[in-house]
Amino acid sequence: MKLHPHTRRAIYTWFIALALLATPSMAMAAKKAGIFQKVLETPRSFAETTAALEQAIASSNLELIGKSDVPVPKNAQKARVYVLTSPAFTRVALAIMAPDEVSALIQRIGVYEAYGKVNINIANPEAIANVYFADEKQRDTLIAAALAAKTELIKVIRSVPGIPKDEQQAPVRKLKKYRGYNGDGPAKMMAKFRDFRESLLTVKEVDGNTPVERLIDEIKANAARSLAANAEKGWHVVAEKRFSNDLAWLGIMNQYTGIKCININSDFRFGDKKDNTRYPGVDHTPAMPMELILYKKDGKWQIAQYGEMWRMQLYFWDSGYTAFAKNTLIPSIIFGNIEDLVEGK
Repeated sequence: MKLHPHTRRAIYTWFIALALLATPSMAMAAKKAGIFQKVLETPRSFAETTAALEQAIASSNLELIGKSDVPVPKNAQKARVYVLTSPAFTRVALAIMAPDEVSALIQRIGVYEAYGKVNINIANPEAIANVYFADEKQRDTLIAAALAAKTELIKVIRSVPGIPKDEQQAPVRKLKKYRGYNGDGPAKMMAKFRDFRESLLTVKEVDGNTPVERLIDEIKANAARSLAANAEKGWHVVAEKRFSNDLAWLGIMNQYTGIKCININSDFRFGDKKDNTRYPGVDHTPAMPMELILYKKDGKWQIAQYGEMWRMQLYFWDSGYTAFAKNTLIPSIIFGNIEDLVEGK
């Protein structure tokens, strides 16, 4: 059937408009993002680089809430994680987000030695925001705030002398994969097909009238006792943030967990291993520290941790299915050790 020229132009215009409307969502669906992003590398020493970074953070609007050296097997390479928040991001998010989404507000920088250089990368705020804000009615506003915080974070890092980088680092997924994230491939069953909220498991419930400072002090005291009793598996609180009287976040680490995480990720990365980089998994430094979430639900404090298999898959899936199968018990061991910390055992 032959169409009138005006009709053909109208149909053509309609299809162009439809394509333009569809392009942003299609591009977003196709876009890939690493859970980590490399921002800088430098030939300077680890000590010089970390000193310059700490000075840059101190001069910025970011809030440093903790830092810790990350143990690497046999002390083969140096690594350190910095834990921060963006006050601007926090102000926007706290006004509209659910309390149990608080991990989205935590930003982490990794500094590590690899391939004869010192590298700086981040836990990618864009990917992480998509994990925690997936079902928020004002998700677009929250994602925009997270992206602004990411820009601020990168600007601070790039004030350190070095060569700017913009590399998405493994595990890399389509951005839409992070929304409702419940594991990867056949290992989803290991995470019990849970998203972050289903995986946020209460270790201890406490009377809601208890001051948040008391809860934090008790966990710190438990950590100090555990560390005195066992230097390898004892915990220490490396970062803390009280967002309000009803909401707090703690970052915890121990030597056992750090070494296991770096070692497991390095195990099957044969092509990435070099004489000066025996443990390429050191680039996963910003997966640390492990997390405790303190929030109120039905008037009671929930002291909760994530299912560690869920969290390990989110940050370490590039280790490969074989690595997860070989180390199936490690997440449950970590989970149990954190339970003991909270319970004061």
